[in-house]
Amino acid sequence: MKKILIIGGGLSGLTSAVYLSKLNHKVTLLEASPKFGGRTYSIFNETKKEFFDNGQHLLMGCYEETLDFLKLMDAEHLIEIQPYLDLTYVDKDSIHHKLRADKLNYPFNLLRAILKFSGLSFKERLLIIDFLLDMLCCNKEDLSDLTVYDWLKLKGQGQNAINSFWELLTVSTLNTKIEEASAVIFDEVLTRIFFTGNDAAKIIFPKTNLNQLFVEPALTFLKNHKNNAIHSEKVTQINFENEFVKSIVSESRVYSNYDFYIFAIPIHSLQKIKNIESQLFHSHQIEYSPIVNAHIWLNRNPFTERIYGLMGSELHWIFNNGNFISLTSSASNRWGKMDKEIIIQEICSEIKKYFPIFNKEMVEDWKIIKEKRATFRADSKILELRKAFMSQKNNLLFTGDWVDNGLPATIEGAIMNGKKAAKAVADA
Repeated sequence: MKKILIIGGGLSGLTSAVYLSKLNHKVTLLEASPKFGGRTYSIFNETKKEFFDNGQHLLMGCYEETLDFLKLMDAEHLIEIQPYLDLTYVDKDSIHHKLRADKLNYPFNLLRAILKFSGLSFKERLLIIDFLLDMLCCNKEDLSDLTVYDWLKLKGQGQNAINSFWELLTVSTLNTKIEEASAVIFDEVLTRIFFTGNDAAKIIFPKTNLNQLFVEPALTFLKNHKNNAIHSEKVTQINFENEFVKSIVSESRVYSNYDFYIFAIPIHSLQKIKNIESQLFHSHQIEYSPIVNAHIWLNRNPFTERIYGLMGSELHWIFNNGNFISLTSSASNRWGKMDKEIIIQEICSEIKKYFPIFNKEMVEDWKIIKEKRATFRADSKILELRKAFMSQKNNLLFTGDWVDNGLPATIEGAIMNGKKAAKAVADA
Protein backbone atom coordinates (compact mmCIF):
# COMPACT_ATOMS: atom_id res chain seq x y z
CA MET A 1 0.00 0.00 0.00
CA LYS A 2 1.36 3.40 -1.03
CA LYS A 3 0.73 6.74 0.64
CA ILE A 4 -0.17 9.53 -1.79
CA LEU A 5 -0.83 13.25 -1.40
CA ILE A 6 -2.91 14.83 -4.18
CA ILE A 7 -3.03 18.60 -4.50
CA GLY A 8 -6.09 19.84 -6.38
CA GLY A 9 -9.68 18.67 -6.09
CA GLY A 10 -10.78 19.25 -9.67
CA LEU A 11 -11.79 16.37 -11.94
CA SER A 12 -8.21 15.17 -12.48
CA GLY A 13 -7.43 15.18 -8.76
CA LEU A 14 -10.72 13.49 -7.89
CA THR A 15 -10.14 10.85 -10.57
CA SER A 16 -6.62 10.06 -9.35
CA ALA A 17 -7.91 9.83 -5.78
CA VAL A 18 -10.79 7.53 -6.69
CA TYR A 19 -8.71 5.13 -8.79
CA LEU A 20 -5.95 4.95 -6.17
CA SER A 21 -8.58 4.36 -3.48
CA LYS A 22 -9.99 1.53 -5.54
CA LEU A 23 -6.54 -0.08 -5.41
CA ASN A 24 -6.52 0.34 -1.60
CA HIS A 25 -3.79 2.97 -1.45
CA LYS A 26 -3.82 5.62 1.27
CA VAL A 27 -4.86 8.95 -0.24
CA THR A 28 -5.06 12.48 1.09
CA LEU A 29 -6.65 15.03 -1.26
CA LEU A 30 -6.13 18.77 -0.71
CA GLU A 31 -8.23 21.49 -2.35
CA ALA A 32 -7.43 25.19 -1.90
CA SER A 33 -10.98 26.47 -2.44
CA PRO A 34 -14.08 25.74 -0.32
CA LYS A 35 -15.42 23.45 -3.05
CA PHE A 36 -14.31 20.45 -5.07
CA GLY A 37 -14.78 20.04 -8.81
CA GLY A 38 -12.40 22.71 -10.10
CA ARG A 39 -13.82 24.38 -13.21
CA THR A 40 -16.73 21.94 -13.18
CA TYR A 41 -18.99 23.11 -10.40
CA SER A 42 -22.58 23.97 -9.50
CA ILE A 43 -24.02 27.17 -8.03
CA PHE A 44 -27.17 27.63 -5.97
CA ASN A 45 -29.63 30.26 -7.21
CA GLU A 46 -31.09 31.71 -4.02
CA THR A 47 -34.00 33.31 -5.87
CA LYS A 48 -35.08 30.16 -7.70
CA LYS A 49 -33.95 27.75 -4.97
CA GLU A 50 -32.15 25.42 -7.35
CA PHE A 51 -28.66 24.55 -8.54
CA PHE A 52 -27.25 25.39 -11.95
CA ASP A 53 -23.84 24.58 -13.40
CA ASN A 54 -21.18 27.20 -14.02
CA GLY A 55 -21.38 26.20 -17.67
CA GLN A 56 -23.13 23.60 -19.77
CA HIS A 57 -20.35 21.05 -20.21
CA LEU A 58 -21.18 18.96 -23.26
CA LEU A 59 -20.59 15.23 -22.79
CA MET A 60 -20.47 12.74 -25.66
CA GLY A 61 -20.57 9.00 -26.16
CA CYS A 62 -16.87 8.99 -27.10
CA TYR A 63 -16.04 10.03 -23.52
CA GLU A 64 -15.02 6.49 -22.59
CA GLU A 65 -12.93 7.43 -19.56
CA THR A 66 -15.72 9.63 -18.21
CA LEU A 67 -18.24 6.82 -18.56
CA ASP A 68 -15.86 4.36 -16.86
CA PHE A 69 -15.29 6.85 -14.03
CA LEU A 70 -19.03 7.26 -13.46
CA LYS A 71 -19.51 3.49 -13.56
CA LEU A 72 -16.75 2.98 -10.98
CA MET A 73 -18.53 5.40 -8.62
CA ASP A 74 -21.97 3.86 -9.30
CA ALA A 75 -23.09 7.17 -10.80
CA GLU A 76 -23.89 6.10 -14.36
CA HIS A 77 -27.62 6.15 -13.55
CA LEU A 78 -27.28 9.96 -13.30
CA ILE A 79 -26.83 10.36 -17.06
CA GLU A 80 -28.98 9.78 -20.11
CA ILE A 81 -27.41 8.87 -23.45
CA GLN A 82 -29.15 9.69 -26.72
CA PRO A 83 -30.38 6.57 -28.55
CA TYR A 84 -28.85 8.13 -31.69
CA LEU A 85 -27.25 11.43 -32.70
CA ASP A 86 -29.95 14.09 -32.82
CA LEU A 87 -29.01 17.77 -33.00
CA THR A 88 -31.05 20.78 -34.06
CA TYR A 89 -29.30 23.66 -35.80
CA VAL A 90 -30.99 27.02 -36.35
CA ASP A 91 -29.95 29.46 -39.07
CA LYS A 92 -30.30 33.23 -39.21
CA ASP A 93 -33.66 32.89 -40.97
CA SER A 94 -35.00 30.97 -37.93
CA ILE A 95 -35.19 27.76 -39.97
CA HIS A 96 -34.48 24.56 -38.05
CA HIS A 97 -32.19 21.91 -39.55
CA LYS A 98 -31.78 18.41 -38.15
CA LEU A 99 -28.51 16.52 -37.94
CA ARG A 100 -29.91 13.11 -37.12
CA ALA A 101 -28.32 9.67 -37.51
CA ASP A 102 -30.18 6.40 -37.27
CA LYS A 103 -28.71 3.37 -35.49
CA LEU A 104 -27.90 1.25 -38.53
CA ASN A 105 -24.77 0.71 -40.65
CA TYR A 106 -22.16 2.69 -38.73
CA PRO A 107 -20.28 4.79 -39.86
CA PHE A 108 -22.42 5.27 -42.96
CA ASN A 109 -25.33 6.35 -40.75
CA LEU A 110 -23.30 9.41 -39.72
CA LEU A 111 -22.41 10.19 -43.31
CA ARG A 112 -26.09 9.86 -44.26
CA ALA A 113 -26.96 12.29 -41.48
CA ILE A 114 -24.63 14.88 -43.01
CA LEU A 115 -25.97 14.15 -46.48
CA LYS A 116 -29.51 14.91 -45.25
CA PHE A 117 -28.52 18.04 -43.30
CA SER A 118 -30.59 20.81 -44.89
CA GLY A 119 -28.58 23.65 -43.35
CA LEU A 120 -26.06 23.48 -46.20
CA SER A 121 -26.26 23.05 -49.95
CA PHE A 122 -25.96 19.56 -51.39
CA LYS A 123 -22.50 20.35 -52.75
CA GLU A 124 -21.35 21.59 -49.33
CA ARG A 125 -22.60 18.40 -47.70
CA LEU A 126 -20.71 16.25 -50.20
CA LEU A 127 -17.54 18.24 -49.54
CA ILE A 128 -17.92 17.69 -45.77
CA ILE A 129 -18.31 13.93 -46.31
CA ASP A 130 -15.27 13.97 -48.60
CA PHE A 131 -13.30 15.82 -45.91
CA LEU A 132 -14.22 13.27 -43.21
CA LEU A 133 -13.37 10.30 -45.42
CA ASP A 134 -10.07 11.92 -46.36
CA MET A 135 -9.20 12.03 -42.65
CA LEU A 136 -8.91 8.24 -42.60
CA CYS A 137 -5.76 8.39 -44.73
CA CYS A 138 -4.50 11.74 -43.50
CA ASN A 139 -0.93 12.00 -42.22
CA LYS A 140 -1.02 13.92 -38.93
CA GLU A 141 2.45 15.29 -39.56
CA ASP A 142 1.05 17.19 -42.53
CA LEU A 143 -1.30 19.03 -40.15
CA SER A 144 1.31 20.12 -37.60
CA ASP A 145 1.68 23.68 -38.90
CA LEU A 146 -1.94 24.18 -39.97
CA THR A 147 -4.81 25.89 -38.22
CA VAL A 148 -8.28 24.38 -38.58
CA TYR A 149 -9.18 27.20 -40.96
CA ASP A 150 -6.11 26.50 -43.12
CA TRP A 151 -6.92 22.80 -43.20
CA LEU A 152 -10.55 23.34 -44.17
CA LYS A 153 -9.65 25.75 -46.97
CA LEU A 154 -6.93 23.40 -48.20
CA LYS A 155 -9.53 20.63 -48.47
CA GLY A 156 -11.99 22.76 -50.45
CA GLN A 157 -14.44 23.73 -47.73
CA GLY A 158 -16.34 26.87 -48.74
CA GLN A 159 -16.70 29.92 -46.54
CA ASN A 160 -20.42 29.36 -45.92
CA ALA A 161 -19.80 25.78 -44.71
CA ILE A 162 -16.98 27.04 -42.50
CA ASN A 163 -19.13 29.81 -40.99
CA SER A 164 -22.30 27.75 -40.60
CA PHE A 165 -20.99 24.28 -39.70
CA TRP A 166 -17.29 23.95 -39.02
CA GLU A 167 -16.81 27.06 -36.89
CA LEU A 168 -19.49 26.02 -34.41
CA LEU A 169 -17.97 22.55 -34.08
CA THR A 170 -14.39 23.84 -33.79
CA VAL A 171 -14.95 26.63 -31.28
CA SER A 172 -17.23 24.60 -29.03
CA THR A 173 -14.85 21.59 -28.82
CA LEU A 174 -11.50 23.43 -28.74
CA ASN A 175 -12.61 26.75 -27.18
CA THR A 176 -10.30 28.43 -29.68
CA LYS A 177 -10.98 30.62 -32.69
CA ILE A 178 -10.99 28.63 -35.91
CA GLU A 179 -8.20 30.82 -37.34
CA GLU A 180 -5.97 29.86 -34.36
CA ALA A 181 -7.08 26.32 -33.48
CA SER A 182 -4.68 23.44 -34.11
CA ALA A 183 -5.63 21.14 -36.98
CA VAL A 184 -3.86 18.26 -35.18
CA ILE A 185 -6.05 18.55 -32.10
CA PHE A 186 -9.20 19.00 -34.18
CA ASP A 187 -8.31 15.89 -36.18
CA GLU A 188 -8.18 13.91 -32.93
CA VAL A 189 -11.57 15.28 -31.86
CA LEU A 190 -13.23 14.45 -35.20
CA THR A 191 -11.69 10.98 -35.24
CA ARG A 192 -13.11 10.22 -31.80
CA ILE A 193 -16.57 11.56 -32.68
CA PHE A 194 -16.99 10.00 -36.12
CA PHE A 195 -14.73 6.95 -36.22
CA THR A 196 -14.60 5.27 -32.79
CA GLY A 197 -17.95 3.51 -32.74
CA ASN A 198 -21.66 4.00 -33.22
CA ASP A 199 -22.14 5.49 -29.76
CA ALA A 200 -19.32 8.03 -30.01
CA ALA A 201 -21.31 10.88 -31.58
CA LYS A 202 -24.26 10.58 -29.20
CA ILE A 203 -24.89 13.41 -26.73
CA ILE A 204 -24.92 12.57 -23.02
CA PHE A 205 -27.35 14.54 -20.86
CA PRO A 206 -26.77 14.68 -17.09
CA LYS A 207 -29.95 14.11 -15.10
CA THR A 208 -28.65 16.30 -12.30
CA ASN A 209 -26.15 19.09 -11.69
CA LEU A 210 -22.42 18.51 -12.15
CA ASN A 211 -21.70 18.58 -8.44
CA GLN A 212 -24.07 15.66 -7.85
CA LEU A 213 -22.82 13.91 -10.99
CA PHE A 214 -19.08 14.00 -10.33
CA VAL A 215 -18.09 15.57 -7.01
CA GLU A 216 -20.46 13.98 -4.50
CA PRO A 217 -19.99 10.40 -5.81
CA ALA A 218 -16.20 10.87 -5.77
CA LEU A 219 -16.16 12.20 -2.20
CA THR A 220 -18.47 9.38 -1.08
CA PHE A 221 -16.16 6.85 -2.75
CA LEU A 222 -13.13 8.27 -0.92
CA LYS A 223 -14.96 8.29 2.41
CA ASN A 224 -16.09 4.69 1.96
CA HIS A 225 -12.45 3.73 1.38
CA LYS A 226 -11.39 5.65 4.51
CA ASN A 227 -9.44 8.31 2.62
CA ASN A 228 -9.41 12.03 3.30
CA ALA A 229 -10.56 14.95 1.14
CA ILE A 230 -9.76 18.33 2.69
CA HIS A 231 -10.99 21.63 1.26
CA SER A 232 -9.80 25.19 2.01
CA GLU A 233 -6.22 23.92 2.31
CA LYS A 234 -3.94 26.00 0.11
CA VAL A 235 -0.47 24.68 -0.70
CA THR A 236 2.24 27.37 -0.69
CA GLN A 237 5.57 25.56 -1.00
CA ILE A 238 7.21 22.36 -2.16
CA ASN A 239 10.52 21.16 -0.70
CA PHE A 240 13.00 18.88 -2.49
CA GLU A 241 15.83 16.67 -1.33
CA ASN A 242 18.05 14.96 -3.93
CA GLU A 243 15.46 15.76 -6.63
CA PHE A 244 12.70 13.97 -4.73
CA VAL A 245 9.83 15.74 -3.01
CA LYS A 246 10.50 15.79 0.71
CA SER A 247 7.48 17.76 1.92
CA ILE A 248 4.57 19.97 0.94
CA VAL A 249 3.75 23.08 2.94
CA SER A 250 0.21 24.45 3.19
CA GLU A 251 -1.05 27.52 5.00
CA SER A 252 -1.81 25.40 8.06
CA ARG A 253 0.65 22.49 8.18
CA VAL A 254 3.47 20.47 6.60
CA TYR A 255 2.79 17.21 4.73
CA SER A 256 5.70 14.78 4.55
CA ASN A 257 6.57 11.08 4.36
CA TYR A 258 4.38 10.37 1.35
CA ASP A 259 5.47 7.96 -1.35
CA PHE A 260 4.10 10.13 -4.16
CA TYR A 261 2.85 13.68 -4.61
CA ILE A 262 0.40 14.45 -7.42
CA PHE A 263 -0.27 18.04 -8.44
CA ALA A 264 -3.65 18.30 -10.17
CA ILE A 265 -4.00 22.07 -10.39
CA PRO A 266 -3.86 24.51 -13.32
CA ILE A 267 -0.58 26.01 -14.51
CA HIS A 268 -1.41 29.49 -13.17
CA SER A 269 -1.95 27.99 -9.71
CA LEU A 270 1.23 25.90 -9.90
CA GLN A 271 3.27 29.01 -10.67
CA LYS A 272 2.31 30.49 -7.29
CA ILE A 273 3.85 27.61 -5.32
CA LYS A 274 7.33 28.32 -4.05
CA ASN A 275 10.17 26.16 -5.46
CA ILE A 276 8.05 24.45 -8.11
CA GLU A 277 8.83 26.69 -11.10
CA SER A 278 12.05 24.78 -11.88
CA GLN A 279 9.92 21.68 -12.50
CA LEU A 280 7.76 23.35 -15.14
CA PHE A 281 8.93 23.71 -18.73
CA HIS A 282 7.98 27.03 -20.31
CA SER A 283 4.68 26.93 -18.40
CA HIS A 284 4.38 30.71 -18.59
CA GLN A 285 3.88 30.39 -22.35
CA ILE A 286 0.54 28.60 -22.03
CA GLU A 287 -2.26 30.94 -23.04
CA TYR A 288 -5.87 30.73 -21.93
CA SER A 289 -9.17 31.11 -23.71
CA PRO A 290 -12.37 32.37 -22.02
CA ILE A 291 -15.94 31.09 -22.00
CA VAL A 292 -19.03 33.14 -21.18
CA ASN A 293 -22.09 31.23 -19.98
CA ALA A 294 -25.55 32.69 -19.49
CA HIS A 295 -28.39 31.08 -17.54
CA ILE A 296 -31.85 32.55 -18.07
CA TRP A 297 -34.93 31.59 -16.04
CA LEU A 298 -38.19 31.92 -17.95
CA ASN A 299 -41.80 32.36 -16.89
CA ARG A 300 -42.72 30.48 -20.06
CA ASN A 301 -40.38 28.21 -22.00
CA PRO A 302 -40.97 28.31 -25.77
CA PHE A 303 -38.11 25.92 -26.57
CA THR A 304 -38.98 22.35 -27.46
CA GLU A 305 -35.59 20.74 -28.19
CA ARG A 306 -33.00 19.90 -25.54
CA ILE A 307 -30.15 21.52 -27.43
CA TYR A 308 -29.79 23.99 -30.30
CA GLY A 309 -26.73 24.97 -32.32
CA LEU A 310 -26.88 28.53 -33.64
CA MET A 311 -25.35 28.77 -37.11
CA GLY A 312 -23.16 31.81 -37.69
CA SER A 313 -23.72 33.25 -34.22
CA GLU A 314 -21.36 34.44 -31.50
CA LEU A 315 -23.73 32.57 -29.20
CA HIS A 316 -22.98 28.94 -30.00
CA TRP A 317 -25.35 26.69 -28.06
CA ILE A 318 -28.66 26.87 -26.24
CA PHE A 319 -29.40 24.10 -23.74
CA ASN A 320 -32.97 23.63 -22.58
CA ASN A 321 -33.11 22.83 -18.86
CA GLY A 322 -36.87 23.14 -18.40
CA ASN A 323 -37.57 26.28 -16.44
CA PHE A 324 -34.28 27.84 -17.50
CA ILE A 325 -32.02 27.83 -20.54
CA SER A 326 -28.22 27.82 -20.56
CA LEU A 327 -26.27 29.50 -23.33
CA THR A 328 -22.58 29.19 -24.16
CA SER A 329 -20.19 31.44 -26.05
CA SER A 330 -16.77 29.82 -26.37
CA ALA A 331 -13.51 31.71 -27.00
CA SER A 332 -15.56 34.78 -26.12
CA ASN A 333 -12.98 37.54 -25.80
CA ARG A 334 -15.43 40.35 -26.60
CA TRP A 335 -18.18 39.35 -24.16
CA GLY A 336 -15.58 38.45 -21.58
CA LYS A 337 -14.61 42.14 -21.32
CA MET A 338 -18.13 43.56 -21.24
CA ASP A 339 -20.44 44.49 -18.38
CA LYS A 340 -22.89 41.69 -17.54
CA GLU A 341 -25.93 43.94 -18.01
CA ILE A 342 -24.84 44.67 -21.57
CA ILE A 343 -24.06 40.99 -22.21
CA ILE A 344 -27.55 39.85 -21.21
CA GLN A 345 -29.11 42.51 -23.44
CA GLU A 346 -27.05 41.34 -26.41
CA ILE A 347 -27.80 37.69 -25.66
CA CYS A 348 -31.55 38.31 -25.53
CA SER A 349 -31.35 40.21 -28.84
CA GLU A 350 -29.37 37.36 -30.39
CA ILE A 351 -31.89 34.75 -29.20
CA LYS A 352 -34.70 36.85 -30.69
CA LYS A 353 -33.02 36.78 -34.12
CA TYR A 354 -33.05 32.99 -34.18
CA PHE A 355 -36.29 32.44 -32.25
CA PRO A 356 -38.82 35.22 -32.99
CA ILE A 357 -41.17 33.67 -30.43
CA PHE A 358 -38.74 34.67 -27.67
CA ASN A 359 -39.04 38.05 -25.91
CA LYS A 360 -37.42 39.71 -22.91
CA GLU A 361 -40.69 39.65 -20.96
CA MET A 362 -40.20 35.90 -20.55
CA VAL A 363 -37.04 36.48 -18.50
CA GLU A 364 -37.54 36.22 -14.73
CA ASP A 365 -33.93 35.93 -13.63
CA TRP A 366 -30.48 35.53 -15.16
CA LYS A 367 -26.89 34.79 -14.25
CA ILE A 368 -23.78 35.46 -16.30
CA ILE A 369 -20.70 33.34 -15.51
CA LYS A 370 -17.40 34.49 -17.00
CA GLU A 371 -14.58 31.97 -17.01
CA LYS A 372 -11.54 34.05 -17.95
CA ARG A 373 -9.20 31.04 -17.95
CA ALA A 374 -11.73 28.39 -18.85
CA THR A 375 -9.29 26.30 -20.91
CA PHE A 376 -5.89 26.54 -22.53
CA ARG A 377 -5.88 27.85 -26.08
CA ALA A 378 -5.73 24.79 -28.35
CA ASP A 379 -3.37 26.26 -30.94
CA SER A 380 -0.21 24.86 -32.54
CA LYS A 381 1.98 26.29 -29.77
CA ILE A 382 0.34 24.15 -27.10
CA LEU A 383 1.34 21.01 -29.02
CA GLU A 384 5.05 21.63 -28.50
CA LEU A 385 4.64 22.85 -24.93
CA ARG A 386 2.73 19.73 -23.94
CA LYS A 387 5.20 17.39 -25.64
CA ALA A 388 8.16 19.07 -23.93
CA PHE A 389 6.62 18.77 -20.49
CA MET A 390 7.45 15.74 -18.31
CA SER A 391 4.42 14.75 -16.28
CA GLN A 392 6.45 12.60 -13.86
CA LYS A 393 9.74 13.38 -12.13
CA ASN A 394 10.73 10.83 -9.50
CA ASN A 395 7.98 10.90 -6.84
CA LEU A 396 6.36 14.06 -8.26
CA LEU A 397 3.56 13.82 -10.83
CA PHE A 398 1.52 16.45 -12.65
CA THR A 399 -1.94 15.87 -14.03
CA GLY A 400 -4.81 17.90 -15.45
CA ASP A 401 -6.31 18.49 -18.86
CA TRP A 402 -3.26 20.59 -19.85
CA VAL A 403 -0.93 17.57 -19.65
CA ASP A 404 -0.41 16.04 -23.09
CA ASN A 405 -3.06 13.55 -24.23
CA GLY A 406 -3.83 14.81 -27.73
CA LEU A 407 -7.17 16.26 -26.66
CA PRO A 408 -8.32 19.82 -26.01
CA ALA A 409 -9.29 20.86 -22.49
CA THR A 410 -12.37 18.74 -21.78
CA ILE A 411 -13.91 16.74 -18.96
CA GLU A 412 -12.75 13.62 -20.79
CA GLY A 413 -9.16 14.88 -20.97
CA ALA A 414 -9.10 15.79 -17.26
CA ILE A 415 -10.43 12.39 -16.21
CA MET A 416 -8.16 10.55 -18.65
CA ASN A 417 -5.05 12.22 -17.26
CA GLY A 418 -6.16 11.75 -13.67
CA LYS A 419 -6.48 8.03 -14.30
CA LYS A 420 -3.06 7.95 -16.01
CA ALA A 421 -1.42 9.56 -12.98
CA ALA A 422 -3.07 7.02 -10.69
CA LYS A 423 -1.85 4.15 -12.87
CA ALA A 424 1.69 5.55 -12.92
CA VAL A 425 1.73 5.62 -9.12
CA ALA A 426 0.17 2.18 -8.79
CA ASP A 427 2.64 0.64 -11.25
CA ALA A 428 5.73 2.27 -9.69
